[in-house]
Amino acid sequence: MKRYFITGTDTNCGKTYITCQLLHHFQQHCYNAMAVKPVASGCWQEGNERLCEDLLLLQQYNQISEQEICPWRLSLAVSPHLAAMHEQRYLSAQEITDFCYRAGCEDTDYLFIEGAGGLMVPLNNHETWIDFLMLSQIPVILVVGMRLGCLNHALLTESVLKMHNVACAGWIANCLDKDMLMLEDNIETLSQRLHSPLLATVSYGGNLLSHHSFKAL
Repeated sequence: MKRYFITGTDTNCGKTYITCQLLHHFQQHCYNAMAVKPVASGCWQEGNERLCEDLLLLQQYNQISEQEICPWRLSLAVSPHLAAMHEQRYLSAQEITDFCYRAGCEDTDYLFIEGAGGLMVPLNNHETWIDFLMLSQIPVILVVGMRLGCLNHALLTESVLKMHNVACAGWIANCLDKDMLMLEDNIETLSQRLHSPLLATVSYGGNLLSHHSFKAL
């Protein structure tokens, strides 16, 4: 089984949308692909379950339960460590790592693990997603939300990954602003400056267009 951690340049850069696009792509090519999102905040209560939009989207491509997709569902729409503290719960990089290595089935080809927020979002008072990645040794796919400011966000994110020796399999350009000026030039700038390959582009509200480097996944 190949595992990839889906992180993004910032909140609302389209991680869940891209994760669903990846699932659709691999399932269409006859691979058994699954996705989990271990931690989610901003959940609401519906019957006996806590739900959130990301969970409901991922569930459309997964034949597993809410608990198997997202075991840490938190009510407040704030950083996960604050939402957990509010409920007197504790998020641990080790527990999340253990969950990610239990997830999936014997015949699962790809498991995509979506993070909450960006790389440096705290899990608790001492750990961030970087600690999880150093512990789990799961390579990253970086979702770059293509909008003003994305160059700085993407380059900073890759710098943090390199600083901690976390492997980055590549990045995906997710076009968030249909009127973004010089979109192609921004993608080209990132292609030249980022050390990891461009895997795919996704047009505004569109589908994943894979590049040749995508085949290496």
